[in-house]
Amino acid sequence: MAEWFSTVPCKSGNAWIRCGDLYKPTDSSAAGIEAFSRCAISEHHCVKRQELSCQVPQGDFSQRLDLSTLTGTWYVTRGWNPLFDCFDCQVHEFALQQGEKPLAGYLRYAVKKDLKCGAPHCEYLPREVHQSFAQDPQKPRHLVNHNNSAEEMHYSDDWYVLAARPDVYALVYYCGCNDACCGYAGAVLYTRSPSFGDLLPEHQAEVRQAVLEAKVDGFEFEGLCKPDASACSTELLQA
Repeated sequence: MAEWFSTVPCKSGNAWIRCGDLYKPTDSSAAGIEAFSRCAISEHHCVKRQELSCQVPQGDFSQRLDLSTLTGTWYVTRGWNPLFDCFDCQVHEFALQQGEKPLAGYLRYAVKKDLKCGAPHCEYLPREVHQSFAQDPQKPRHLVNHNNSAEEMHYSDDWYVLAARPDVYALVYYCGCNDACCGYAGAVLYTRSPSFGDLLPEHQAEVRQAVLEAKVDGFEFEGLCKPDASACSTELLQA
């Protein structure tokens, strides 16, 4: 970790995020890093929380949304926030469960060891996170993940389903908050196929229109990143 920090200016506000990407493993050995983060950030506030303002998108989120249509395996083929949405090989699986948060997500992605590498010569670290969501009873297309623990840095996420077509795509915009940063925003496009180009032209047009109608500053389809699904080797996904 020290070797990596020596290459990053101390003034960089994103150093903690990149460090977490690189050094937080997906097994029980993560306990030490999690304990340090909880102590330094959540309990003693050694790192001042960054306060941002997340612009809530426009749209009719009161429309019906059957959570079962979101279950199964999805690929992230477009992303907005470069810190959170642009990892290669983002394969997210959702399932229904019992409890207050009935939509459970198992979110896998790949972190580049070297951000300057180019395909197919990149080395990747497999990562995963678990999230669960409830539906806003008044606005079913608003999915809520609040009241998380100190171990999870008290994070809360609000997902807004801007547009969706069952078994084809789902465009999600989110606002998030945790002990390190509050008010960050992002968006991902879920598709059943690992390539956006596999969508029918009319479905691509629907996605573009939904981005436009969200009326969020700086949120433009042509500005979205294109995660590389070719990184999804069998070895990586099974790691």
